[in-house]
Amino acid sequence: MQDFNTIFLSIIIEALPLVLVGVFVSAFIHLFVPAEWIQRILPRKRLTGIIAASFLGLFLPLCECGMVPIIRRLIHKGIPPYIAIAFMLSAPIINPLVAWSTYLAFSAFPSMVLYRLIGAFIAVVIIAFIISTSHDRQMLSSGEAAATSDCCGHHTHRPPDSNSNFQSTLRAMLYHACDDFFDMGRFLLIGSFLAALIQTTVPRLTLLSFGQDPGYSVGGMMLFAFLISVCSQADAFIVAPFLEHFSTGSLAAFLIFGPMLDIKNTAMLLTIFKPLFTLKLILLITATVFGISLSMVYFPQLWEVICFVH
Repeated sequence: MQDFNTIFLSIIIEALPLVLVGVFVSAFIHLFVPAEWIQRILPRKRLTGIIAASFLGLFLPLCECGMVPIIRRLIHKGIPPYIAIAFMLSAPIINPLVAWSTYLAFSAFPSMVLYRLIGAFIAVVIIAFIISTSHDRQMLSSGEAAATSDCCGHHTHRPPDSNSNFQSTLRAMLYHACDDFFDMGRFLLIGSFLAALIQTTVPRLTLLSFGQDPGYSVGGMMLFAFLISVCSQADAFIVAPFLEHFSTGSLAAFLIFGPMLDIKNTAMLLTIFKPLFTLKLILLITATVFGISLSMVYFPQLWEVICFVH
């Protein structure tokens, strides 16, 4: 029981500050960033828009814990869901903080940084492009679909007009941040509870035993990343000790899949998308990352060229 409490609290303590950052960025976007401006800076064409969204994390380096409230606000602003999803999946990986932490963790194999970033970029483009072929309204939960039509959703607080002073603007920002925080917070608690429960009941040796087979090792590392729910700025330090025992592809699977999908953000995604679409998104992310990671195992020379490994 003590181990469960320790893991549960550590996940909450690690994720909570990032969720707070996320909800305040979300509130700032809602109050101060016009939808027209966001739509104007993103290319209109589908593929170029996805590629541009994939690199937004370079300017907004957030962990996955804080991404869900931000993409929900972007969808409210009229951004196509597939663009928001591209941003959600890429920003926790393709950002300078994560690149630096990965470089520090894999000092013995610094090329892992490129395996992670390039692999994630390819995965995001594939996932977002496939999603873009779906009908947007079939993705969103009923509350989110209504929110995109009136751009206020469940919030009852009116944003300040152009004559508002600093105090009223700050108050409105706090109101919106609190709305998002309490909405996301309950799902963060549920996800953290499940992650702690699994970590204390499933032996880690069971996961590590998959390391002898290429397919099992990739799948095992993806499962490991999903279960432990560690933020992307710290996950490289957890998997780096396995460098001598696991393939580059299986380690990349952990580093790419975890920030895209874990127990915490799976629960939080249900605040935005319908359960059926959430399931489809989970399967799509899983299949794409698995395929890319497995290609690193079976075609190492190709990936050495892609990642400039000499």
